[in-house]
Amino acid sequence: MFLRNLLESRSFLESDLTNPQDWLINIMGGVGTASGERVTSETALLNSNVYTCASILGGDIGKLPIQTFKRRGEGIEKDGSHPVSCILGLRANPYMSAYTFKELLQVHCTLWGNAYANIEWETSGPNNGQPKALWPLDPSKTDVRTDKVTGEVWYVTVLPSGEVRKIPPADIIHIKSISKNGLKGISPIAVIREEIGVQQAQRKFLGSFYANGTATRGILRVPGAAKLEPEAKEKARDEWQKANAGLSNAHRIAILDAGMEYQALGMPLNDAQFIETSRFGIMEVAKIYKVPGYKLGLMEQAKFSNMENQSLEYVKNTLQPIVTNWEQEITFKLFTELERRRYYVRFNLASELRGDSASRAAFYKEMIAMGVYKINEVRALEEQDNIGELGDKHFVSLNYVSLDKMDQYQMLKAGLGKGGETGA
Repeated sequence: MFLRNLLESRSFLESDLTNPQDWLINIMGGVGTASGERVTSETALLNSNVYTCASILGGDIGKLPIQTFKRRGEGIEKDGSHPVSCILGLRANPYMSAYTFKELLQVHCTLWGNAYANIEWETSGPNNGQPKALWPLDPSKTDVRTDKVTGEVWYVTVLPSGEVRKIPPADIIHIKSISKNGLKGISPIAVIREEIGVQQAQRKFLGSFYANGTATRGILRVPGAAKLEPEAKEKARDEWQKANAGLSNAHRIAILDAGMEYQALGMPLNDAQFIETSRFGIMEVAKIYKVPGYKLGLMEQAKFSNMENQSLEYVKNTLQPIVTNWEQEITFKLFTELERRRYYVRFNLASELRGDSASRAAFYKEMIAMGVYKINEVRALEEQDNIGELGDKHFVSLNYVSLDKMDQYQMLKAGLGKGGETGA
């Protein structure tokens, strides 16, 4: 059934059959690496470093409010009544809050390089033609296709029921990472697949190492020129392993017969190279996702004095490009052409940029002194009640004067009149 439905749209599958990498990855369970580990986007999420980055980026995007704005004359105001505002600010669909939806799509983009959501439109009532809900699609079963006959772009996805559906771009929210062709993002996992394979192999080694319950490796030496028969060697090895196998036997005293001596060969986990390899792996994953190392436990360069600067850099260099990507896609897809002349959406990054209380106080003071913020606006940012009409006034310092009035102001200070004569 699946193949028949796909083959009916042959032009969409010619690229797949001639370049079968994507579907071979799914069938074979991922791409092999030099470490012998197979890595897919699903298995990569089990890597603690990738999981942490996905959790950080997903959580940060999920918690940031998306606000809907409307241009009115020469001014701009928030609009909480538009359906887009409700979908992005409260409930994306009957089963997902706005936070869960945003977090999920960002995790998809972090792992697969692409996040897709199907737009459900209202078909009747006062909101006819406006978005009703957003339904995330499985990125591992969704792809972008270009019809070789018409040149049109379509999305092909497999629903949980097994139905193959062809969806026009106007009905899809597509958040993509860096891309080679502008149509589909590159999976970051493909970039760090080898590094993740090494980390998976390291974890398997650690598990096997500690499962043996012994902290050292070594040999049993027979004194003098004595030579053991193969059966005796096997028996000695078996007895030694019985005494030291498993955590329950880790501290038991081993008794050696016939003057045998045990010589430790050293613990491989003491090697600085092993530790450095683990640290390097964390840095590589953090670098790909542009997540500061201190968020993944690398505290060498994280100091209290520069922590705020690093957090600000994270917002500007990591979150800002992501939210811009979201904003432009949402504004274009969820508003009609006529609405886009007045409506647009913005993430509110104020909470991430405010800093500590002292920094916020200094910022608010400057904004009020320049007449940018009103007192009630500052109180709203701090989630405090307004103080009524008195808080809706703008203030500006009397020390400020416009440039066109500067000469007149200086003349008045010098005691000169309009005609340049000294006043009485």
